Amino acid sequence: MKHKLKTLASALVLSALGSTAAQAGVVTVWGEALSGFSLSTINNFYNGLPGHSSSIAAGTLDTVNLSGVNLLWATQPADAYTAAELTTMANFLGGGGRIAFMGEHGTFAPAQNTRINAALVALGSTISINNVILDSGFRSASVVDGQILSHPLTTGVSTYEYAAFAPLTVSGTAQTLMLGEDLFGGNPSVMMAYQNIGPGSIFLITDQNVWDNSPTWGSFDNERMFENLLSGNTGAPPVGGTVPAPATLGLLGAGLVGLSALRRREKA
Repeated sequence: MKHKLKTLASALVLSALGSTAAQAGVVTVWGEALSGFSLSTINNFYNGLPGHSSSIAAGTLDTVNLSGVNLLWATQPADAYTAAELTTMANFLGGGGRIAFMGEHGTFAPAQNTRINAALVALGSTISINNVILDSGFRSASVVDGQILSHPLTTGVSTYEYAAFAPLTVSGTAQTLMLGEDLFGGNPSVMMAYQNIGPGSIFLITDQNVWDNSPTWGSFDNERMFENLLSGNTGAPPVGGTVPAPATLGLLGAGLVGLSALRRREKA
């Protein structure tokens, strides 16, 4: 009897661990490769992370299969998003997907940021890009200087390398993740933000220089930050009110307690 109980307990543990391991992230990178930036930079980064996978999508977004995808990078749009593409994004968010928009600094390619702003409004987001540039050189944000805010999505991110960002406006339910230094004497400005849209989430950054030193970034924690966008806890509600993954551990605990009680009765 003891052997059977031990075997059942091991099966429960393996089942729970298996469900956790199955949560590997899937990324799709889509957009225009502008200003010398290659989509393969993002794609290769996620493919280099253990347990995750990524691919580059071509064509209009409404023709891209996003089934099973967790994170969509939508980068530097060369033209306005179509109604069909926005519908695809909205459906993706409704299924619990995450979209990371990446624009440019405001004086280099302001039209890109304007197109992203229009998409954000259409998707119900209250984050927007301001078409100015506050800092043209490479800088380091850190937890110590107060630029990296405490949040599950910034877990493990102590320093972050950036350059030439355009400041963001954040309101409503949107939340700031990171601040950039303002060298012109003003207050620090928002550099990275996110917002839950139903069960899905939107992230927003500007300027591809944050990817320049991929995949390792030396002593900076950009690698952890971008992995967090894929797998970190956004606090978004589950799709369709389904039971969230942590409940699996609760069921495991209850099962082990029950097994322990059976063993006590057996000894008695």
